Formats: sequence, C-alpha cells, structure tokens
Amino acid sequence: MMTATGEPRQVQLNPLDNKVGRGSTNDVIIDSAQASRDHAVIAVEQAFVTITDLGSRNGTFVNDVQIESQVLAHGDAIRLGTYEMRFISIDQEFTQVEAMRILTMHGLLVNIGEARAHSEAPTAPGVPVSRHGKL
Repeated sequence: MMTATGEPRQVQLNPLDNKVGRGSTNDVIIDSAQASRDHAVIAVEQAFVTITDLGSRNGTFVNDVQIESQVLAHGDAIRLGTYEMRFISIDQEFTQVEAMRILTMHGLLVNIGEARAHSEAPTAPGVPVSRHGKL
C-alpha cells in the first residue's frame, strides 16, 4: 500500500480477520478521510483471501468494480474511498523500487479519475463475484 506521503508500505496480513479502516482499532489503518472508520475486513483462510465491505459510505472496489465480498487474487487492485493498495499473495519483502515496479506494472495501475471498461470475469477462476452498484 502507499502511505499518505507516497511511500510504499508492505502490510503482512494476519491469519483469519484483518479489519481495515480509518479507525485506530483496525489491523490496517487507512489514512484517508474517504475511508470509513470500519471500512472492510480481509479474511485470510487456508485456501482463499477474501475482502468484505462493512457497509462503508464510499464502497470497496476490487479492480475498479464495487464489491460486497470478493476472493482476492495476486495483483488485485483494492480501493477504499480514494485509498489504493495492491494484493500480493507471496511471502516476500519488497524494496521500495520493487514495490513501485509492482504498483506500475502494465495492466495493474489503477487510474481513479479515468473511466475504464470492466471485465465481467471474476478475479479468481471459478469464483463468483458479488457486485453492488453500477459499472
């Protein structure tokens, strides 16, 4: 994820539930007024990692699609309000240069201000997508 100052920061997810939001009691604290105090939860299970919106005001998006709940796949772009992060499914520490390379890889960079065509395919093969709102 990128900090408010633009520095990449790697966050190790804990097994089971990881609460994400602006509130100080969350496991992953988002420094954005557009993020809800308790915005989403990322559940790390044995076979899958899932993100679920907790009724946030500005929504949770995976690859520019607003979701209620979504299984995450390596490289998925997650947006909470105006805050962006990338899901990386490998156990590896990244240097700042490597993190910036991942964030800017062709096809992975998300431009919030630009309308884009969206794929109807889920991010993980064979897993249904739960959608909310308009594309």
